[in-house]
Amino acid sequence: MALACFLAGCAAPDTRPTNAPLELVTGALPTASPPQGGDVAIVLAVSGGGARSAAFGYGVLASLAREPSTAAGRNLADDVAVAAGVSGGAMLASYFALYGPAGLPGFKRDFLARNAEASLRTSFGPANLLRGYRGGVNDRNGLPPWLDANLYHGATLGMLDRPGRPKLVIHATDLYNRAPFIFDRASFAAICSNFDDYPLAYAVAASAAVPVAFAPITLRNYRSKCPPDAEVAKAAAARSAFRPETLLEQEYRESLDRYRSADDLNFLKLYDGGLVDGIGTSTLLHLLNRGAPEPLPAETASGVRHLLFVVVDASTRLGGNLSETPDSPSAKDAIVAATDALMNVPNLQSFDELRRRLPSWRQEVVRWRCDKAGARASCRDLDVSIVRVALADVREPATARRILALHNTLALKPQDAAFLSDLGGRLLVQQPSYRRFLQRLGRD
Repeated sequence: MALACFLAGCAAPDTRPTNAPLELVTGALPTASPPQGGDVAIVLAVSGGGARSAAFGYGVLASLAREPSTAAGRNLADDVAVAAGVSGGAMLASYFALYGPAGLPGFKRDFLARNAEASLRTSFGPANLLRGYRGGVNDRNGLPPWLDANLYHGATLGMLDRPGRPKLVIHATDLYNRAPFIFDRASFAAICSNFDDYPLAYAVAASAAVPVAFAPITLRNYRSKCPPDAEVAKAAAARSAFRPETLLEQEYRESLDRYRSADDLNFLKLYDGGLVDGIGTSTLLHLLNRGAPEPLPAETASGVRHLLFVVVDASTRLGGNLSETPDSPSAKDAIVAATDALMNVPNLQSFDELRRRLPSWRQEVVRWRCDKAGARASCRDLDVSIVRVALADVREPATARRILALHNTLALKPQDAAFLSDLGGRLLVQQPSYRRFLQRLGRD
């Protein structure tokens, strides 16, 4: 143990806060974005699952980019108004939100063709065991600098709020509240912190910070520096006025309130977002419940006629060789399967709840549009649909076995990245609800 302590430097992981206080209340005001340019909008959510989910989601986006939209010169990737992601899916969503559809080839070059784990401690030995015991094998000096150097190049959350870019929705797990921390203005307002200058690489790393393998990304709660009557204090409590509050919605709202009221909540310890929402649908529900037109930008919601939610689920929940013999599974296999089991049902439930919620949310958006001054006669013209593209739905035995062999790592062999990307595109176009959506566009 003494040798392990020497090798590990006997130092706790670097968990210094990564955020700054909000010095000007006006800094929390959103920047307006122009309309997307057509009457079609897509809300895309990409699940966790490391490089596997990033490659799978990349294939879905590439397929959208090959499909023409209703406006001349545009494709459906141009119509992505909201890009949501968790963990590996957050890496893709953030890259897409930063560079737009034109940057898609760059993601293949900058992430899928590289080994993000080269920046990490991944060996299984006494030194890393000690690091894990002390709070995390890897800390803020590992993955965040790699993400910034290779993908985001100094980008901040405020830089993403630019004209013509998709709205980014990523989250991590706030360990104190056992709830999602959404990297948006309302959440930063709740801790009276500067949103615009927060590095994108830290936000993405927090969304992918698997406990023990990673130390948490830490935010300081600056509530003592907030004026009690500041406008930012009101943003956290907003919710839909047209429907009763669910227990999940109530718990999320109360978690935001606790940032102001809990005396012992001085630092937020943020871990992998998949702990509370592995596919991004629960987070989208929280935004829907803030009131129309969330999560859509107001300018997009004002003119959209055809809206599609695309949920990309790269989790692998079934199968494997655990049941071929009576032998006990290895520790690694047991942990992976147990983690999948813990997340499986909540993920499916949140997708089902989002699908059930959309009809009433559509009515709220229509009401919001028609109540606006100078509302157009077509304010009620809005169709909303949802499609799920899931690796777990693959039934062909050889393909399913290959999928199960691709674990939650941050690196893929080139042939595996190509396999997953191709599969994502093919599964999307096979979905009946997606084909019906395309038919509606073709009738315009």
